[in-house]
Amino acid sequence: MAVGQFSDDGQWWWDGTTWVATAQVVLPQLPTTEFERSGKLGKARSRRKTGERLFWANTIPPIAWLTGSALIVVGMRASRAYRSWTLEQLALATAYLLGPDEPMLAGEGGTLVADQFDLPPWRRDLAVAVTAAHVLVFRIDSVDGQPRWIALAARTSRVKIEVLRGIRTTREGVAVGPDLVVSDRNGQWTIRGSSWFQPDPVLEAWRQAVNKNPAS
Repeated sequence: MAVGQFSDDGQWWWDGTTWVATAQVVLPQLPTTEFERSGKLGKARSRRKTGERLFWANTIPPIAWLTGSALIVVGMRASRAYRSWTLEQLALATAYLLGPDEPMLAGEGGTLVADQFDLPPWRRDLAVAVTAAHVLVFRIDSVDGQPRWIALAARTSRVKIEVLRGIRTTREGVAVGPDLVVSDRNGQWTIRGSSWFQPDPVLEAWRQAVNKNPAS
């Protein structure tokens, strides 16, 4: 059996010598991404930290009018950059689990936030990757970390992916979306997004995979 196989129910992963429970798989340190090698990650981290400082300055009424616009601009640039980094990491994580013959077709995930209006403190927690046969939902270990654990590994036909758009009230506050919602019979995972989020390629890749493998 080749390395990079999931059991049919997605509960086990073959590491080349033995079956490991999917919930217990811990991805090793991923190879350095092009985003990191180019120096873009350093710039993104600097913008993120600047955005966090601006956020706290923006809570002081006398100077909030000076910092509000800058916070939005810096925050969006940092978020877009972290999203680009996440996509490269997702491709590497997918290749590690499934091998070179089943690459990621589309993925999404990025800088997520703890409160409403997409302001700091930022965090990254979930991301999704779609291949020709599988949907993988990863949990990311920290805002400056990587996909580390598998929240879901399932055949494309056994998963439902939806896009939620518009402003909605959630348990964490106000979500401006669009968000990606991935669900199967065992649970549901919401990958939150904002204006830089591009959920449609993920939705289309999943639909095409299901059409090609309706009984997988």
